[in-house]
This record gives sequence, structure tokens and C-alpha cells, in this order.
Amino acid sequence: MDLTNRIAVVTGGASGIGAASAAALKAEGATVVTWDLSDAADIRVDTSDQASVIAAADETVKRFGAPSLLVAAAGVPGPAAPVNELDYDQWARTFAVNIHGVFLSVREVSRRAIEAGLDGSFVLISSVQGTIADPGLAAYSATKAAINHFARVAAVDLGGHGIRVNAVGPGPTSTPMTAPLAASATWTTEVEQVTPLHAVGKPEQIAAAIVSIMHADWITGQVVNVDGGSSLITARGASRAKIAPRNQ
Repeated sequence: MDLTNRIAVVTGGASGIGAASAAALKAEGATVVTWDLSDAADIRVDTSDQASVIAAADETVKRFGAPSLLVAAAGVPGPAAPVNELDYDQWARTFAVNIHGVFLSVREVSRRAIEAGLDGSFVLISSVQGTIADPGLAAYSATKAAINHFARVAAVDLGGHGIRVNAVGPGPTSTPMTAPLAASATWTTEVEQVTPLHAVGKPEQIAAAIVSIMHADWITGQVVNVDGGSSLITARGASRAKIAPRNQ
């Protein structure tokens, strides 16, 4: 798929993976429209609110044209607590942003693309946490698992319109969301020790994968972990094995 001159909506586009994706799509010649709660966004929108997303989609069409590309990157980390201690309101807020917001964005962008007779490519930002089970992350992990299967079903539903839907699962990545963790040298060292490519990911690396998937006309309904191989190491393996140092 040629991305030149296509209208691309990037939710959460004011920072982190969203901002990197916006920059990467602009470099491909797309017209990028960022949706975010930040005033730095092209359109200020709360993706967890149906009326806000509908209004943003209408404004996108009015100002830029019908969108046919989507990167659904808006998300929150959710509470860090064991399930028996989870607060319901925090749980609900995590689902409201991380999965309801993805659904609303996909629904409204796909409707505008279909109305305009356009094919398209959507990439939803999941996480390796959608497939692995780390303690204390039930809310976040459950939303990412939901995104994975939502992408598969959406690919089936929208394929007849020429719209492809995929998800990418970043591993530990240097973003504002992970900044509190990255402030600890211990966290960085632990990530590097169990990641075959010996590094914390960068938003630009995730964005490069997103653009590659958007270009690939015969890929849909897939979940691709973009994680330097970190999801290959189980908790048991991490406790007893260290990855061999990278050859210099």
C-alpha cells in the first residue's frame, strides 16, 4: 500500500509511540491528524468518550478529508496491584481508554473510509502484556489481550471493504508511560538481561514496524510483537538464565 497523500489518524499522537508514528507516517507522505487530550494535538479528543470521538472524526473529514489509515496508540498504564486489591473505578478507566477508545476509533475511522469508498490499514497498539502474565498488571494486560482479539475480528469484519486491521505488541519501550520505571537503573538492567537484543525499545522502532505493516498488502488480523525478543523469555527462564552478551 502506498501511504502517500492518505489521511492518517493517530490517537495518542502527542507523545510516545503515537508521536513517533505520526512522524514516520509524515515521512511516508501521509497527511497526519493527531488525536489526543493534549493541546498539542491537531484535534483534542477523549477517545474513551463516544461523542468526542464522533466529533473528532467529523472534524477530521471537514478539515483534512476522509481518513483511511489509523494508528490507535492512545492508552493508559492502569493500576498496579494484585487482583484482590484492584479498585473498580481504576479498572473501568483502564478499559474505557485502552479498549473502548480503540473500538470507537476503529468504528468511526472505518465508517468514514467506507463512506468515501477507500480501502485502508489500521494498526492497534497492544503490548506483550496481552500474551504474558506479569503480576499486578491485570487491568492493563486484560485490555491488551482484548485488543489482540478485537484486531482479528475487526480484520474479518472490515476485510470486504479492503480495510486491513493488525496489532503490534511493544515490549518495554522508552515512553512517558514507562518513564517512572526507566528512572531506575535496576529496571533498565533487568530488561536488557532478558531481552535478546539487549536494549529497551524506542518509540521510533515501534513506529517503523507500524509503517512496514501498513505497507504490507497481504497482512491482516495479525498481532506482531515488536519487542526485541523480550517476550521469548519466560519468568522461569529469566530466573535461571541470562542472555549471552551481544557480540561487539
